[in-house]
Amino acid sequence: MNKSARGVISTALAGDRYTISFRRRFLALTTVLLAVNLAVGLIARQQQRAIIDHAVNIYDTAFISTNYVNLAQIAFQHYVDERMRAEDTVETSKANELLDDVLDNMDVAIERASSPLTRVEAQDIRVRLSELRDAPAGDIENHIAAIRKKMERLRQRNSDIGLKSRDDIEESSVKADLLLVASILTSITLAGLVLLVMHRMIGSMKRRSNDHFQAALEGMPQGLSLVDDKLRLIVCNARYAEMYDLPAELTKPGTSIRSIIEHRAKHGTASVDSEDFVSEKLAEAAQATTLALEQQLQDGRIISLIKAPLTTGGSITIHMDVTEKRNSERKIAFLAHHDALTALANRVQLREHIERTVKDVDRAGRAAILCLDLDNFKTVNDTLGHSVGDALLCAVAGRLQGLLGEGDLVSRTGGDEFAIVQTASEHAVEAAAALAPGIIEALSAPFEIGDHTVVIGASVGIAMAPDDGGDADQLLKNADMALYRAKGEGRGRFHFFEPEMDVKAQNRRLLELDLRKAIGAREFELFYQPIVNLADNRISGFEALLRWNHPTRGRVPPGEFIPVAEETGLITTIGEWVIRQACIDAKTWPSDLRVAVNVSPVQFRAKGLALIVTSAVANAGLIPDRLELEITETVLMHDNEETLATLRQLQVLGVRISMDDFGTGYSSLSYLRSFPFDKIKIDQSFVRDLINNPDSIGIIRAIAGLGQSMGVTTTAEGVETQEQLDQMRNEGCTEVQGFFYSRPVPVSEVASLLSGFGGRGHVAA
Repeated sequence: MNKSARGVISTALAGDRYTISFRRRFLALTTVLLAVNLAVGLIARQQQRAIIDHAVNIYDTAFISTNYVNLAQIAFQHYVDERMRAEDTVETSKANELLDDVLDNMDVAIERASSPLTRVEAQDIRVRLSELRDAPAGDIENHIAAIRKKMERLRQRNSDIGLKSRDDIEESSVKADLLLVASILTSITLAGLVLLVMHRMIGSMKRRSNDHFQAALEGMPQGLSLVDDKLRLIVCNARYAEMYDLPAELTKPGTSIRSIIEHRAKHGTASVDSEDFVSEKLAEAAQATTLALEQQLQDGRIISLIKAPLTTGGSITIHMDVTEKRNSERKIAFLAHHDALTALANRVQLREHIERTVKDVDRAGRAAILCLDLDNFKTVNDTLGHSVGDALLCAVAGRLQGLLGEGDLVSRTGGDEFAIVQTASEHAVEAAAALAPGIIEALSAPFEIGDHTVVIGASVGIAMAPDDGGDADQLLKNADMALYRAKGEGRGRFHFFEPEMDVKAQNRRLLELDLRKAIGAREFELFYQPIVNLADNRISGFEALLRWNHPTRGRVPPGEFIPVAEETGLITTIGEWVIRQACIDAKTWPSDLRVAVNVSPVQFRAKGLALIVTSAVANAGLIPDRLELEITETVLMHDNEETLATLRQLQVLGVRISMDDFGTGYSSLSYLRSFPFDKIKIDQSFVRDLINNPDSIGIIRAIAGLGQSMGVTTTAEGVETQEQLDQMRNEGCTEVQGFFYSRPVPVSEVASLLSGFGGRGHVAA
């Protein structure tokens, strides 16, 4: 029973104590007036007061303790139900949380125990309840049965104590009355006068007691009703009447419970799951046992009832509106298996569904798991905002649900990633091959999101069960690898998983692990390729090129490990080392030579590049003008303003900025206008394609002319023959770089390369 109910009962008992106090004063006054009966009256009254106070205290304590034992039994039954239904550790843990309510009620029962033996038994039950959390699954039922038996015995003991104290009260009252009868008969006249004087005192005390009781009753946040053994209302509070929309005439003492129940049935506050609401509720009210239940009313509210019998007959019932609490619990349960934004299944439900589908595969052929993500979603999010991005995800979810067949499941697995599980069938491959292009087509159609028309796309990877895996983890992993392949082939495509994808993924993972070790093991080395100034016919600088000397793989090509480093973010650490080492090496060269270092777009996104460069040139003691950072157009495609701010900081420092691979992007001219580059490097693909594609000459001539008009140095990469060199000189290029002069060499060979350079190119061995 909750605190509010206990407060009402305490108030009622307080009223009894006021009455007892009045009796004591009344008898005391009588004995003063009746000196003849002084000795007999004092002895009788003293005995009656001691016995009654002691019995009332025992009865009060036993009653409250019994109620809390009853509540503990109810809460324990709730825990047992949840524990028996628990199928895994998570559900078992949630069930164990219900033990807290049982233990709280037992703590109060122990505190209110009326005898040492009762307290010891209650403490033993509490210890056994605490042990249930770690009880073995196989022995749990024995523990539960033992606890139930002990709790029932404890409840019965408390009840017996309460009944015994009630009998003591009655017996003591009879004895005291017999002792007082003689004195009362002899002083009847005087007693009448005293009663007349005390009449007003009685009325005042009753009103005071009733006021306290009524204040406690109406202050309860729950509804309360007291019913006698004839199923008639003794008292109820306003909250009870409000909950069931009862008129004033049905809240008066003496009102039959049948009238209240019939009114509820007629006015829409009956339970929705009752076939015969009136009969069922009357049966519940007549039960002389503790009862706890929940009922949903016709207006949607959920009411929790706790009914406990009274030793005087009848019962007390607490009515609590738990609608909001239950709705919150249902929402939490929903969110445990669904995505909060799209209301699609989440990863938890997805995995469970895949596991069930895999079991069905044994009876129905194969099943397909499709992983997909949205193309260009990040651009929408960044340009139009997250609110539009969220609305787009919801619209995507709606289109995907419209494509599903019966029994299929679509899930949002995170960000702009989704997964679909198709029902197992004999034609699963054909069904997946038909669904995937349908998904791509549906998601490629424009979306109308508010005032914006949004166009995205999708790529799909497919794994088949059981061919590509026997559990959810393996199937999702393989479908994701197939998705990665589809995106690598140009996006807007779908691809089935192939075993060699797994081999490639494993090799990439090993390469990543080795790459992480290489940073600390100092396996990296810088090679330098000379850049030749055509007008002066001399080396004007070197480009730093990263090499990885793997202890078992040997020399790992940059084209193999650089993409992995960029995807994992390791390029930030590696790139910082390259900048610092290149500055240190360049410090040993002649002061008119520059060193060029390639900077990845990932390094710009990681922030702090300007501080790294500043620290590197300062520590090496290198003049900033001798360091040249080469960037590609990709750097300027994202966070353009912030990137330009970083480039300006570097330029203010004195570092030269070069645009690498010029001519291969989509917006080269606009980028040249946005920032004053010091150099343009013509991509080697144009130089190598001179013979097969004469149009390359026109591109090179245009870039060289653009550089001359803007006062920017132009460097042609990939020069390997005398013919290419002559052509670059004729087209007006400022510098060249390539195998015609030298392959990249370690720093130890730079000095000999400089001393042996006589102005005439030579092919390196």
